[in-house]
Amino acid sequence: MAITTAIRDGILFIQIDDVRLLDETKIGKLEQELDEAIDASTESRVIVDFSKVQFMSSSMLGKLVKTQKKVTSYKAKMKLANVSPDIKEVFKITRLDKLFSIEPDVETARKAFLKKGLFG
Repeated sequence: MAITTAIRDGILFIQIDDVRLLDETKIGKLEQELDEAIDASTESRVIVDFSKVQFMSSSMLGKLVKTQKKVTSYKAKMKLANVSPDIKEVFKITRLDKLFSIEPDVETARKAFLKKGLFG
């Protein structure tokens, strides 16, 4: 498995378990597992934890955009958490930091969802 999932406080938590998201095969497997977790969930809030991820290819950025679109199509919200400074810089350079809500850690993301409520 490339991910670990849990549900708490009405939020789907997804932990990415790979350190290096560079290989197309690994990225494809991760995309499939993300899709399956989101499709199977009834939660309207998703937090993706990047704490283990150290390296990520541009192909993975594309998969995240696709995942964001899927989440939005379900009228759900997604936050990214524990994104390393280097990867966060890539989000800024590509201006994807405007598309994604990036929180410093999982707990901050969780509190932001709970504070804002279901549609905030």
